[in-house]
Amino acid sequence: MTETPHDEWFARLAARAQGGPSELSAVLALASAGGDLVDFSGGFPDPTLYDTQLLGETAAKAIESKPQVALQYAPNYGLASLRDVLREEIARTQGATPAEDELIVTSGGVDALTLVSKAMLDHGDAVLVEAPSYLGAFSVFRSHDGVCFSMRNDEEGLVPASIEEAHEQAAAAGHPPKVLYVIPDFQNPSGLRLSLERRREVVAIARRLGLLVLEDVAYRDLAFDGSYIDSLYALGPDVTVQVGTFSKTFTPGTRMGWACGPATVVDAMAQAKTNTDQCAGALGQTILESYIVEGHYAASLPVLRTAYSARRDGLMDALAAGLGDRASWTHPGGGFFTWLDIPGIDAKQLAGVAVEEGTAFVPGNPFFADSRATSNIRLSFSRTPVDRMAEGVARLKKAIERLDD
Repeated sequence: MTETPHDEWFARLAARAQGGPSELSAVLALASAGGDLVDFSGGFPDPTLYDTQLLGETAAKAIESKPQVALQYAPNYGLASLRDVLREEIARTQGATPAEDELIVTSGGVDALTLVSKAMLDHGDAVLVEAPSYLGAFSVFRSHDGVCFSMRNDEEGLVPASIEEAHEQAAAAGHPPKVLYVIPDFQNPSGLRLSLERRREVVAIARRLGLLVLEDVAYRDLAFDGSYIDSLYALGPDVTVQVGTFSKTFTPGTRMGWACGPATVVDAMAQAKTNTDQCAGALGQTILESYIVEGHYAASLPVLRTAYSARRDGLMDALAAGLGDRASWTHPGGGFFTWLDIPGIDAKQLAGVAVEEGTAFVPGNPFFADSRATSNIRLSFSRTPVDRMAEGVARLKKAIERLDD
């Protein structure tokens, strides 16, 4: 990508805006490239899995029956009726019920992360993050003057003991630790799922250290076997803000999400929302409410799980046949991603060569808060047809061989 020349306005930009395009922007651009590219890059849901006729009918009904709601501004907390529905869903699936003032509707998951950052972070405050973790979250925290400190992950996900290590490192560097960001279910980028034992440890440590746990449950509903593990929110509602999104299981185009947690934090998030987009879109809220209440959301999940599970299987088979012992990778039980380690390879260099060979992925570097050099890459299987998996891996193998020569 060619860098844009700096003009006379560049020096007047806010310092936070002078870094150029974010890593996430690059991923989104690559995921929209099209052509013959076998695309393993963006964590996008597959729109062919949407029941477009049902969605159209639901939207039309929302507009026709509730125009005064669906086509109007909504409260900053979200529509009361949808909030009641979401509270009931959380109670049903997690065994914990947020109070009326403990849940807010957001414009997707990133909006929720933004609101938590606005509510919690002062200049220089530390956010403890997994290594690796979601690169978009790093951008949000940093844009609100937070400083990311890495914990440690192993083959089972976050190592709880590393929370205290990162906490000590941040405090010693003069950055007060405030927030602990965790993706416990089919993590982006690793695809790993945190065990119940480790979840309990995370909550206990957070309570002892006075940290707010920021739990991102974007992929919680996408366990391929339909199972659930107790959420961090259910285990520690007093110290946890849970951030959820319907972008992976409903539609990203409606930008629907939520956050639930201690009332004081949620209230601060609601006040912050009045200074961002004021409210989540009422039309999307009204459609989503009907979709859940009429049972369509619950009915759609087995369809999504089956489809994404088949793609996971297709990619696992393609990797085993195409790469063999040249790489190792995670075997996710849900979500959209697998995380590869290709010893001796610079992931960032490989990414460029792979595009030349006709396949795309996200190199592992930006998933670490320190952007360390790494031999890891993330492959997303959510939008790639099963019959294209083998070709994509074959192209990846050619790129690896070019760097091995």
